[in-house]
Amino acid sequence: MRFGIMIVSLALLMAGPALADAGSDVVMHGSKNGAPACSSCHGETGAGQPAAGIPRLAGLDARYIVRQLESFAGSTRANSVMHPIASALIANERDAVARYFSAQTPAKADDGTPDLKRVAAGAALAARGDWAKGVPACKSCHAPDALGAGGTVPRLAAQSSEYIEAQLRAWQDGTRHDDPLGLMTAIASKLDSDQVVAAAAYFSSLPVSGAKAGAPADDPVAAEAAMPASQGFAPPPESAIPNDDFGKMVKLGENIFQDPQHFAGPFVGNTLSCSNCHIARGRLAGSAPLWAAYVAYPAYRAKNKHVNTFEERIQGCFKFSMNGKAPPLGSETLVALETYSYFLAKGAPTGAALPGRGYATLKKPAKPFDYARGQKVYENNCALCHGANGEGRNAADGRTVFPALWGPHSFNWGAGMGDIKNAAAFIKANMPFSRGSTLSDQEAWDVAAFVDSHERPQDPRFTGTVEATRAKYHDGATWMYGKTVNGVVLGAHSLLPGKR
Repeated sequence: MRFGIMIVSLALLMAGPALADAGSDVVMHGSKNGAPACSSCHGETGAGQPAAGIPRLAGLDARYIVRQLESFAGSTRANSVMHPIASALIANERDAVARYFSAQTPAKADDGTPDLKRVAAGAALAARGDWAKGVPACKSCHAPDALGAGGTVPRLAAQSSEYIEAQLRAWQDGTRHDDPLGLMTAIASKLDSDQVVAAAAYFSSLPVSGAKAGAPADDPVAAEAAMPASQGFAPPPESAIPNDDFGKMVKLGENIFQDPQHFAGPFVGNTLSCSNCHIARGRLAGSAPLWAAYVAYPAYRAKNKHVNTFEERIQGCFKFSMNGKAPPLGSETLVALETYSYFLAKGAPTGAALPGRGYATLKKPAKPFDYARGQKVYENNCALCHGANGEGRNAADGRTVFPALWGPHSFNWGAGMGDIKNAAAFIKANMPFSRGSTLSDQEAWDVAAFVDSHERPQDPRFTGTVEATRAKYHDGATWMYGKTVNGVVLGAHSLLPGKR
């Protein structure tokens, strides 16, 4: 199978110049079957016509353009102009046109003077979401730089505000329903009119290269990513971060939490971020929020059989979930993360088991969890974002957007997510992203078992043999470490942390 894929890929590379020429011909002159020249609306370089709501195609992923042409032809995107055009293009012509526009350099057209208040509100929505409504940050999928991720998630940076707004409203009213898994339909349905306009204004204001990496959005009118007060404790809004040295440390902790590779690189050994497991910047109830964890420490942990401080608990995250090494106690990295957690927990009672702490425990499945059933759930609900082989998906600049779920870039065997019961609880509450609680309990157990039945980096507590390591640390029915799956003893070929 892989050999066949290699042959196809090689053929496509060899056909590149020919496809480019064919794409240019269709764009400039139209197709033999009667499709008009694409340039008549989108321009020769794919700049579009913002005022007319015609999108910019330059720099979009070619696979995404092909999928949209297929959607227009199949009427999952209702458009009276594009339907006959896309229908008139044969498969090779769609590929050629897509490759042509993808290769063009995006240009930022003048959309007029932006409304700065709307742009700021859109920036907050893009960076933080509105979790009180169940709306995730736009950049969680469209990438921190808004340049998109692969052939499913398009770039939004410098796209026209008119076009973005029109598409959000099309998902709201059902005239567009080509979004895989119904993700955009679910998200758009939760946005009010002001948020639609704000998001469109923000993304259209970005430079063609995308947003500045690592910089949190300036959000004086932010939709705060907070737990609704009606459900229990609500962390303070980001606008409450003081403008002093303490506030600087809070913001550093938030930046580390969101982008540890950039802000805590020496201690990170994979491509995950803290917010992959602690949704909404560690604020969301039922997704191991930091505010609930902070007030629960110091606490005894069976994992290392002693009372842990909160700093020690964070060290464990770096060692296991991040497959890296523990920052030293008292280091700026740990102090910043602890300060951020302290800020989120302001007003919470110390030592209380707050509602929303950790992940809600699932009952035992009606049927024993099953690899084959889990594989089907994964293929239908997870592979779109996390890849067919659990490898995750990257943005156009190479940064991770959707994390790897197994393999060398994922969490190691010592991480809490390596325990099927933890993974199932997280999946049930939060996945597919923005559509949590749509999988059945059985599906959550099955897909968690499937994910945790793949090789990943070695447990850093490795004793020398898989058998002894399992007996000491993984001797339970919900750990797959040391078990044989598809003829492979899991853990037997795992690389120790730091090895590649």
